[in-house]
Amino acid sequence: MKKKYMTLLAVFWILCLGAGLGWKYYRDRGDQACFLVPRAENPPGDVAVYLQKDEAWADDRLGDSAYTMGGSGCLTSCIASALSTQARSSGIGQEIDPGELNRLFGEKDVYNDSGDIVWDNIREALPKAQVMVAPKVDGDEVDNLLAEGKYPVVKVKIGGSGAGHWVLIVGTWDMEYLCMDPLNESGSLISLDKHENVAYRMRCVYWSDAGERTLPR
Repeated sequence: MKKKYMTLLAVFWILCLGAGLGWKYYRDRGDQACFLVPRAENPPGDVAVYLQKDEAWADDRLGDSAYTMGGSGCLTSCIASALSTQARSSGIGQEIDPGELNRLFGEKDVYNDSGDIVWDNIREALPKAQVMVAPKVDGDEVDNLLAEGKYPVVKVKIGGSGAGHWVLIVGTWDMEYLCMDPLNESGSLISLDKHENVAYRMRCVYWSDAGERTLPR
């Protein structure tokens, strides 16, 4: 009886280990590191700089989650900046600040219970916008988007090795990518070099008057 119990226990732990490794693979498979170096100069336009800790919205919650804009609103802040910068620079669409966008996302169930963005739901919240969820980070696509007046959001690690964080690439200068970083309290643009020029995921939300654009797979 004891031998049978020990065998079942061993099988149980093997299954748990396999499930854990499988989840880690599933969770991390989209986080493949890509070293980014611009291949073309795309000077930034009139960038809308938004800080996630701005007191106007820092305490606002992300949907029904326990998370706030100040603590976890970097991605929402970047999307608001991308849309507002496009509106300023090209006249397409309209400006929207992170507080307004966060409220809209909350009303349209764009956030899940953990405060993460459900990308397919953005189209309902912003019918005049398009959403690009890249299967991987691609330097050529970053340059192509910038040349079209669209601004990619990329996931980095703070300082190159810290916590995961989202920044908005808004252009290039002296062959370096310039970013709107919602944690940069000075409000100035920074070089992606501050995060070691490495990105792990890429998204792009933009106003569109010419239909949806898709990435090659």
